[in-house]
Amino acid sequence: MIKKKFKFPLMRNNISRNDLNKLISYLKKPNPYLTQGKKVREFEKSWSKWLGVKYSVFVNSGSSANLLSLSLLKLKFPHGGEVLVPPLTWISDIASVLQTGFKPIFCDINLHNLGMNEDEIQKKITKKTRAIFLSHIQGFNALTDKILKIIKKKKILLIEDVCESHGASFKKKKLGTFGWTSNFSFYYAHHLTTIEGGMICTNSKESYQTLLKLR
Repeated sequence: MIKKKFKFPLMRNNISRNDLNKLISYLKKPNPYLTQGKKVREFEKSWSKWLGVKYSVFVNSGSSANLLSLSLLKLKFPHGGEVLVPPLTWISDIASVLQTGFKPIFCDINLHNLGMNEDEIQKKITKKTRAIFLSHIQGFNALTDKILKIIKKKKILLIEDVCESHGASFKKKKLGTFGWTSNFSFYYAHHLTTIEGGMICTNSKESYQTLLKLR
């Protein structure tokens, strides 16, 4: 029996020579902005239009987007509370919950979409629940009609982690448009990259202005 070895690399170099030349050309300008320049604002507006939200705030990573979302939640609930989270997610999601003084409550996943199980969510909601921090894993949509009904009925905030699922949709709407806030990553191995970088999105003008201050 012949054994074949297969190798599937996580990521190949997706920064082209043309990309690098443009960066070099920009850096050669007399006084190039290295942060928060014109291109950042253009990207934020373009991203908002593509996604279908009113406001987007570009940050240095998806992890920072997570932390900003939870920091915003902390301002709304200064005495803390509980945040429902999945066990299949990233360390930055759980870390941001802990860093802002909330208690993470784990809800097991639905094996069909790798998102939180609806029945687990229903079972673990208490008077202390402040938000559901939902992760859309590997391009899958983790939302369901039942989850949205629970959120509406219980008046609980939804935070979407869409770091791995740019462009995925539910009911003909892109993921990241259902939540109070939504977080994206532009890390090197993701669908769209700025090498590092992230975005936090919202339809609330008040939240947007606060996020700008927090950034």
